[in-house]
Amino acid sequence: MTYILTLSLLIATVAAPQAPSSIDTSGWTTFRDATMGFEVKHPATWRVGRSTGTLEGILLGEPAQAGKERSLIQFFVQRDMNPKSLTIEQWYADQLTKVKGLPARTTNTVIGGRPTIRMENTGTLGRHFSFFTPINRIDIFTIAITQSSSPDALDPRYEAVLSTIKFLP
Repeated sequence: MTYILTLSLLIATVAAPQAPSSIDTSGWTTFRDATMGFEVKHPATWRVGRSTGTLEGILLGEPAQAGKERSLIQFFVQRDMNPKSLTIEQWYADQLTKVKGLPARTTNTVIGGRPTIRMENTGTLGRHFSFFTPINRIDIFTIAITQSSSPDALDPRYEAVLSTIKFLP
């Protein structure tokens, strides 16, 4: 059963690199987190926050403003999430078998030079985009973005931020 799901998942996905951004990021601020193993550029007006609890997490986005949708990206590392050291495609297929479901749309892409799974679905809070990539053999780096009033495409600002991600050696 897992083999069939894995095969159908791999056939159904499209390998596409993360789209290059048309937004100039040269004047943006660089945020670096050595513990989580990455750096990313963001608009100077955006703020960085840390989540507390069992997941290491960074919240990056605009300050909240009344009447305006807030841009917010979450970055977190799921430690020891891939103990079998599977490829990201195999790991994702394995996760889907555990939850017995398929997301609305899944594609293969590249972030920071690494193979990445891009998952999209729509819920009560809007359109949700999740990205999964290995940070090392057993840890999974995850990016989560929700657009509450969005078209089908990911907002160009988010695409620009994603295009600047670099993983640290």
